Amino acid sequence: MIINIARIPVIEIKNHFMPHTNTWEKKGILRKFTGNIQPEEILSSNFALHEHPGFAKIAYIINDFTEISGVSLDASHTKIYAATDDIISETKGKFNIAIVVNQDSLLELANSYRSEMKNRYFKCEIFKTVEEARKWVE
Repeated sequence: MIINIARIPVIEIKNHFMPHTNTWEKKGILRKFTGNIQPEEILSSNFALHEHPGFAKIAYIINDFTEISGVSLDASHTKIYAATDDIISETKGKFNIAIVVNQDSLLELANSYRSEMKNRYFKCEIFKTVEEARKWVE
């Protein structure tokens, strides 16, 4: 089946083909997720970030989940994310991870991840707005 992408509205292209965007900042990165998020999307975006040459120079990431429409995650996925982040932390050292969520279902998952990250090199906190997260990382 051939899809004529010229007929798909831009927002659908963004959500279907790239459910996250990265905005590189002076000391960190703002990663904004949109649309329906699959477990593999978060893991592959983490791997891509860890491989990026700029990753060694940043001190934080703000993961903004406030504009997602659905998620197919559970606590087992957060354990995998925490384990891979812990491996990366051995070479990266200290790093702040801010998670921004505004849905109760996501708050439970964020708490699960934060719990897994306690007493590790990477520090993790949860916020309701990007502005609150910025105050913590800066």
